[in-house]
Amino acid sequence: NVITSDNAPESWAKVTALCHSSPDEASAVHDGQTPLHVACQNVGIGGAPSLDAIRSLIRAAPSMVKVEDANGHLPLHYSLIPASSATNASSAVSNGGTADGESDTGGDEILVWRDRAQVITALTSAAQEESVDYLSRVDLIFDVDKMPRTALYQAVRIIPDDFSSSPGPTVEFIRSVHEANPTMATMGSSDELGDRPLSLLYRRFSRQFDLSEKFFDGDNSRPEVVSYRQRYKASAMNTWRIINLLLRPSVPAGTPPIEFKMVHSAVQVDCPPDLLRYIIETKTAQVLEPEPGTGRLPLHCAAAAMPSKDRDGNAVAFPAYLSKFVVDELLYAAPEAASTPDGDGKLPLHLAFDCGKNWIGGGIKSLVDADPGALENIDLNQYPNIRKAMSFSSQLPSSFPSPSDVSDEENEYSGQGGKKDIKKEEHHDAVMLVQKSDANMRDIVSCMWASEEDGAVQMLGCLAISRRAKELPSEPNPKLVAIAANALSSVVNAMKNHPNEPGIQEKACECLLSLSPADGQEEISFAASGAVASIVAAMQSHVSDPIVQKEACAALRNITQFGGKERATIIASVSGLQALLNSLLSHPDDATVQREACLAMEAIVSHKDEANLPSLSSLQVAPLLQLAAETHPAECKEPAEAILKRLDQAASEDDQKDS
Repeated sequence: NVITSDNAPESWAKVTALCHSSPDEASAVHDGQTPLHVACQNVGIGGAPSLDAIRSLIRAAPSMVKVEDANGHLPLHYSLIPASSATNASSAVSNGGTADGESDTGGDEILVWRDRAQVITALTSAAQEESVDYLSRVDLIFDVDKMPRTALYQAVRIIPDDFSSSPGPTVEFIRSVHEANPTMATMGSSDELGDRPLSLLYRRFSRQFDLSEKFFDGDNSRPEVVSYRQRYKASAMNTWRIINLLLRPSVPAGTPPIEFKMVHSAVQVDCPPDLLRYIIETKTAQVLEPEPGTGRLPLHCAAAAMPSKDRDGNAVAFPAYLSKFVVDELLYAAPEAASTPDGDGKLPLHLAFDCGKNWIGGGIKSLVDADPGALENIDLNQYPNIRKAMSFSSQLPSSFPSPSDVSDEENEYSGQGGKKDIKKEEHHDAVMLVQKSDANMRDIVSCMWASEEDGAVQMLGCLAISRRAKELPSEPNPKLVAIAANALSSVVNAMKNHPNEPGIQEKACECLLSLSPADGQEEISFAASGAVASIVAAMQSHVSDPIVQKEACAALRNITQFGGKERATIIASVSGLQALLNSLLSHPDDATVQREACLAMEAIVSHKDEANLPSLSSLQVAPLLQLAAETHPAECKEPAEAILKRLDQAASEDDQKDS
């Protein structure tokens, strides 16, 4: 009863005093909760006294740390659900704010996360076994959306943008959760769409970095703009520090610290493909640096990498093609690594065989292609599955076994899922996987990244993602957000790698249209990811293709409807309005293209008073809109007239300024 709704400092002081004078009160249960449960729900409101009070409650009744309340939750659970002030701070900064700093998180509010870190450390120290068990769970429910999450993922998703110039309080907060159970850094929820902490963090980093380079109307050298950019650069650096923290391998107590090499660590875990590529591109020198003690290059580490294990000791498999993607990325950066032995004289291919990697998805074929001579010291009779798969390869020397050389027993071996299958060549396997109606979404995404040069895989992958998204309501919802969190970067990557393929651009735009309601949720950004720019690029490269134009226009309309003035500004900044104008100009007789272009333009110009748009009168779009309204009245009259009305208003405002 002492912890009141206003959480005034004096109330927290009374809790501390009661713990000293009447320690038994700390064990009382009211409405199914102990005082410690209630206190953890209110961390950060009232300042430092709340932290002192929680420490006093733990000292007075240490066993309460292990007690579950009526909802089945430990006090630790509530320390990962932000109080109202922290929640507001987090949501306020999520959209970037303005150059005037209206989104900046106050110094007192950001320091709350340092208090939370100390609370979590106190709770986990007082009940280590129970805390590790809780932090290992993949089915925790924190929100009304009922989506299962891990504790570490929840910790990452609730922190606000941290503008501290040095390692900020949010870094300390994540450290307190991570160090209590480091195995969860790359683990997802029990849901097959479960997002990972590293994926969420890299999307967060990309958004913050994108905002640190944001351009504003007027003089961009003015102090408030410079300050805005510096704040988001600092927040991006704090997010990068958290990524670094999660990738850094844990060292047992009493063990001397080892030199941390980010590339070596990233290739051994379930690292998001876009993050892994960024790490390799920014730390290319590490690709040929041996690991202290083992002499292993990152390629050796990737070849020997084994999946992590869940709380029950079961291996959590990598996505089907992740290992191939990792190996290919490293070989692209340094092909000579394939023929470089480690400290024990083993080549990457030898380690991959020892770990039981698959022929294609596991990266063995890529290693053989890079250094066929590495097979000389391997007895293929010990690896019948690989031997059989190799017999169907068209790119191996004639000395290797053909299908007729392989026994009937080897012809029937169990593949993934326990089904009898034979691994064929890369293209066939990848195409078959992305077309399976029950394929795991993360497998589809990993396949797209590992086969990014294969146009058929990219188009069919976009189709598969789009099909899953279309099964859900066209509005922000947890399942759609989870699909977008997994798949958005792979769709954009497909568009960037196949700019001249209209089929891929069409299906990718269709896919982005389906995913667009997720923009702005869980750090998903159609701006920072390059989705908006890729859609406009598709329109510019395929002006004569009506299907590409239709899908792209529809995608821009939906992105604007869900993203508002911020997305209208982004679309305009990458020449989106000009692309819509070209679409109208190039397809005057196609009612569907005309309608979608008009609707997209209407959605954008509806934000002309808040968004940073070019002068509408300078676009000279009025004749095309009038033609669309006259030629296709049922489809275009209403949106065209709405745009023309705004054009008249803009022209009138320009005249008033001139006068």
